[in-house]
Amino acid sequence: MRRFGLVFSVVAAFSLAAGCGGGESGGGEDTGGGGGEAETQAALVLDVGGLGDQSFNDSAYAGLQRANEDFGTGEEYLESSAPTDYVNNLTQLSDNGFSPIFAVGFLMTDALTEVAPQYPDTNFAIVDSVVEGQPNVASLVFREQEGSYLAGVAAGLMTQEETEFTNEDLVVGFLGGQESDLIAKFEAGYVAGVESVCSECEVLVQYAGTTPEAFNDPARGSEIARQQRGQGADIIYHAAGATGAGLFDVATEENFFAIGVDADQAQLVPDAPILTSVVKRVDNAVYDAIEQANNGEFPGGEVVEFGLKDGGLSLAPFGEYDDLVPQEVKDQIAEAEQGIIDGEIEVPDTPQ
Repeated sequence: MRRFGLVFSVVAAFSLAAGCGGGESGGGEDTGGGGGEAETQAALVLDVGGLGDQSFNDSAYAGLQRANEDFGTGEEYLESSAPTDYVNNLTQLSDNGFSPIFAVGFLMTDALTEVAPQYPDTNFAIVDSVVEGQPNVASLVFREQEGSYLAGVAAGLMTQEETEFTNEDLVVGFLGGQESDLIAKFEAGYVAGVESVCSECEVLVQYAGTTPEAFNDPARGSEIARQQRGQGADIIYHAAGATGAGLFDVATEENFFAIGVDADQAQLVPDAPILTSVVKRVDNAVYDAIEQANNGEFPGGEVVEFGLKDGGLSLAPFGEYDDLVPQEVKDQIAEAEQGIIDGEIEVPDTPQ
C-alpha cells in the first residue's frame, strides 16, 4: 500500500510494526524538526517491502528523519507495493514540489531515468544504482562486497568454533533476495571472506527469486533457510530485505546463527540468534545528500560511493554473543578490515 503524508510517529521505523503514515500534508510543511522551516523539502520513494523491512527502506527513512530533526526538511515518503508504482510515485512527489527526492533501490533506475528529465529543476538521488547523463540526479552506491567479506570472515571462523549454535559440518549459507548484480556483490564478498579463513568450508548460495517480490517474501526466506540448515549450515547470511525475516524465524526455532544486513538487525529482532550484521549506512547517504541540498551543494550528476574506508559499511558488534567469539576471531576480522582499507585485500564484486 502506498502512503503519502507526514509521519507523526517515528518509534516504529526500525521495527516490524513500522509503516504508518500520517495525514496528508499538502506538499512539505514543516514537521517540527529542530532546524525549523527549510526551503529544502525532501521525500523518499520506498521500494517494495516498505517501512518495517528492517533493512534498506528503514535505513533510508532514518536518514530522512535525522535530516528533518536537524534542518526541518520534512519526513514525506511514498511506499511502492509493486514496480508499476515507481514512475507514479516519483511523479507525484515531483509535482508536489519536493526536492531532493530519493529513489530507494536499484529497481527504480529505469523509472528515475524516465522521470528526472521531465523535472530539470528538481534534485533526485538514487540508492544502489547509477543513472547516467542526468545533471539533476545523484547516484549513491556502496561497496557492499567489502562489508560482506568481513561477514564471511566471521562466518568462516565461527563455524569452526564449538558453540551451542554451531556444528562440525563446516557449512555456511548465503540467502539472496532478487537475482541481480547488486546482490551478487554481497554474495561475492561473503564467499571470498569465508574462503579466506576456511578453505574446507562449503558455502551454500540460494536466491529467493528473480523478481522484486523476492525482497518481500519471508515465507520463501524460511523455506531457503530450512533447506540450507538441512544441508548442515550453522551460519546463514542474508541480503534479502524483508525476506530475511524468514531466516530469523528459522534460526530461532532451530538454534543456529544468522547474519543480518543493512542495519544492526540484532537490535531489531533481539530474540533471534543474530551473530552480527553488515551495516550499510543508507541513512548517512540520505542525510548527507539532504544536507548538501540544503546548503546549495547537491551532488547532481555525480556518483557518490561509500565503503569501509569512509564509514559507509561496517560489521555490527557481536552483542550478547560477544563472549562466544574468541579474541583471535575478532583480531582476524579487524586485520581483514584494515587490509581492505589499506588496499592490501582486493575483494571481488562478482561471484567467482
